[in-house]
Amino acid sequence: MRANYHTHTEFCDGRATAAEMAEAAAAKGYAVLGFSSHGPLPFPNEGNMELSRFGEYRNEIRRVAADWEGRGLEVLLGLEIEWVPGACSPRDPLFRDAGLDYSIGALHFVDLPGPGRFAVDLGGDAFEAAAEAYRGDAALLGRAVYEDYYAKLSRLIDEGGFDILAHFDLVKKNNAAEAAGQGRWFDEGSRGYLDAALGAARLLRGRDIVVEINVGGMSRGKVKSPYPSLPILRELRTIGVRITFSADAHAPEHLGVNIEAARELAAAAGYDSIAVLTKGRWMEVGIEET
Repeated sequence: MRANYHTHTEFCDGRATAAEMAEAAAAKGYAVLGFSSHGPLPFPNEGNMELSRFGEYRNEIRRVAADWEGRGLEVLLGLEIEWVPGACSPRDPLFRDAGLDYSIGALHFVDLPGPGRFAVDLGGDAFEAAAEAYRGDAALLGRAVYEDYYAKLSRLIDEGGFDILAHFDLVKKNNAAEAAGQGRWFDEGSRGYLDAALGAARLLRGRDIVVEINVGGMSRGKVKSPYPSLPILRELRTIGVRITFSADAHAPEHLGVNIEAARELAAAAGYDSIAVLTKGRWMEVGIEET
């Protein structure tokens, strides 16, 4: 059973309409397609849906769902909701009262003295600029970025109010090593990094939150492996956190690719099934059936 709950459209930074994404999903054998455009933010940000289009978005997804009813594709209305302290949260009434089938909690921004607020998934040039503003020291910046990122991710998890946690270790996106060994900005195998990441992961114990194995960065040529990394995923398996597979699709061609990488990572962490939301409830499906 193939399902995807992380799907973007032209309402945010996607490159296709909801109808086009649904057509592609059906052609690639998906049984469930959930739409999750980036929700509105209380400040301008390229890539997020404008608040003025939120109602239009909900109506369009419901229209597409009705169009596919009885034709083999279940279409769900979701939203990827940013957590920004004091500004935006999955628990905000705007989202809580929107009639969503599910929501995705996400973190993209860190806040540091000097560079201020910036998104960790922007291009490497954004990190270069942040490094110059942050004492001009790349090593200090790297540690500060991942510490702030995982501190905020911990607060997002603790606050809750969402169903799926997006790209757990997105902070590594621009950290590809320029040579073998340590990453560009920080060492993902260091005690400091793993303590921060695994500390956040342990907060998921006993919570009704599904973590996605996200292959979107691979599909767009940004990273070579899924989010999250194997040490994090093994910790999630140990404490009993459920997972699902996510295309994080921004275009039709992102659907249905790199699924084998997600399967292999899940199996390496000890998972033999993933969580699938269908007909209003979550169920477990064997990873080889996806």
